[in-house]
Amino acid sequence: MDDPGKERLLLVEGVDDEHVITKLLERHGLPKSFHIEEKGGFEELRASIYNEVQAPQRRVLGIVADANEHPSRRWKSISNRLKEADCAVPSDLAAAGNVFAGPRRTRVGVWLMPNNKNRGELEDFVADMIPPDDAVWPHAKRYIDEIPQQERKFRSRKVTRAYVHAWLAAREKPRPMGSAIAARDLLHDSPYASSLVDWLRTLFDL
Repeated sequence: MDDPGKERLLLVEGVDDEHVITKLLERHGLPKSFHIEEKGGFEELRASIYNEVQAPQRRVLGIVADANEHPSRRWKSISNRLKEADCAVPSDLAAAGNVFAGPRRTRVGVWLMPNNKNRGELEDFVADMIPPDDAVWPHAKRYIDEIPQQERKFRSRKVTRAYVHAWLAAREKPRPMGSAIAARDLLHDSPYASSLVDWLRTLFDL
């Protein structure tokens, strides 16, 4: 049997992204008929794009990256590399994620966490999966908010990450984000999660 990593590949920044996407697919009852490869950070992911698109056996390539503070800059950084690899890149990133043609009839897709328009990262995506009536979430946020600024070890733009991990620590059995999806602590059909799954369905014909 052919290695799915040679034909159908999803690039992500880190192991948490890989775990979250894998568990999300499982909760939706979808096959993971593609390989997920974590690159150890955005710069490493970006540097790999040309070779991954141009790989001789490549048929489908997906890219999932954090938007961080400037979604438009992140999109431009990725799209420029894809243009260098002869992809027919749209001018803008769609709210539902993009899927477009690459060289040699390759299909290419891009998704920026959390939802292709807002700034943020994986934890902002996961925050959207916390049940809206969850009683612990306000307490987890309050705990982080009450840490004096001079005592904080995280940057202000990473506050949602701190909220999410404080909430995870307060579960009956504290788990990583992906495991919390499998345990049904997180909603697999939240707006962000459902949109990402729809994008994966389109990209990989799931």
